[in-house]
Amino acid sequence: MISRRGFIKTSAAAVMVSGPYFTGKVFAEGNADLGVMTGSDIDATVRAAVAAVGGIGAYVKQGDRVAIKPNLSFASPVKRAATTNPDVLKSVMNLCLEAGAKQVLVVDHPLQDAAIIGEKSPVAEVVKDTKNATMILLSMTENLFKETKIERGTAMKSTGVAKILNEVDVLINLPVAKSHSACVVSLGIKGNLGLVMDRPAYHNSSDFNQSLADLATIIRADLTIVDAVRALSTRGPQGPGKVVELNTIVAGKDPVAVDAYAVTLTPWNNLQAKGRNIQHLIYAAEMGLGELDPTKLTISKKTV
Repeated sequence: MISRRGFIKTSAAAVMVSGPYFTGKVFAEGNADLGVMTGSDIDATVRAAVAAVGGIGAYVKQGDRVAIKPNLSFASPVKRAATTNPDVLKSVMNLCLEAGAKQVLVVDHPLQDAAIIGEKSPVAEVVKDTKNATMILLSMTENLFKETKIERGTAMKSTGVAKILNEVDVLINLPVAKSHSACVVSLGIKGNLGLVMDRPAYHNSSDFNQSLADLATIIRADLTIVDAVRALSTRGPQGPGKVVELNTIVAGKDPVAVDAYAVTLTPWNNLQAKGRNIQHLIYAAEMGLGELDPTKLTISKKTV
């Protein structure tokens, strides 16, 4: 069902040939819906959170090509918490490789110049230092995207989606937890904007929050892992702002539930919130994309 043809790398970007959309792998019955782990050892915390929701082997199989979508919008210092923590990314890449992944591609459409991100960002350095089966792909030009109809969309009817999604077996969403001036928080569902060409079109749509939910109907990660080691709780998405040390990882298959739980970890712009206070999560839940109330789910929560 999924093509495994190779990709063509071009300078600070890559172009992939087309194919059917990615699969969704279901984890074994009896595992938690959400893994919420806290600890000072980032690698141990990531591994525990993923283990709680079935383990990486429930999502990544031998020979799979995996796309990891972190937040790489800016070449910011790690301590600013505007981008995914490189140590969190390293742990997730290693988990995928240990599960037998043939290739791990780190993919995003950054807001800053791709060359700056690809050469100077801390995350890029981690990718370069990991095994040869990893690569960073920063899709910036129109030929790297395919216009795709959003059948269920109301604010957005179509969008240019990164072609790489047609060429991988597994998509892992790996956002950093941060505030956002336009939608309160930027987590997994908001992070999907890093997989489309025309990001401003969403901001300029009739309803930005609805447009995010619309996009989530055609881009659904197999696994979402929220990096809340440090959370940018004010002045997001770029900062600098107030950074809260949470040392927490939230993992799960349900993108709405993962985001809804992550919202509760800290106040955003000095206001405490739950999933039911975040409009794009409300819309996503109403569209049947996930559970807005994490208390209805099985949560494995502990300190590692």
